[in-house]
Amino acid sequence: MDAVGIARSGLEASMLRLTASASNIANAQSTGVVPGSGTGAAAYQPVRADLSSNVSGGVQGRLVAVDPAYRLTYDPASMHANADGMIAAPNVDVTDELVETLSAKLAFQTNLKVIATASELERRSLDLWG
Repeated sequence: MDAVGIARSGLEASMLRLTASASNIANAQSTGVVPGSGTGAAAYQPVRADLSSNVSGGVQGRLVAVDPAYRLTYDPASMHANADGMIAAPNVDVTDELVETLSAKLAFQTNLKVIATASELERRSLDLWG
């Protein structure tokens, strides 16, 4: 795989990371019933990007569920509360998600720079030989 192809796969991986973090941040305050304690809406299932290297270069990724998906929170006034006043809240740390968002943004910008540099080198090579 050439430099542009590798950088393109890096762009896609960065977008996957941003998608996961944005979804987790947007749903961080949602709640649901504690699994096994009754019927009702389940808490949001947080996700993360699972990235791996390709043999030919670049990366590939997929979204995977965070485990454990929820943490118990005491809120007896919630409509999702069980007999003990507990609800399920997504296992999302907003600070960690913000750091992940910034890291993914930097990786995206770096991969864009690789593509721009490869394009400029190709243009200069054509100018020299053209």
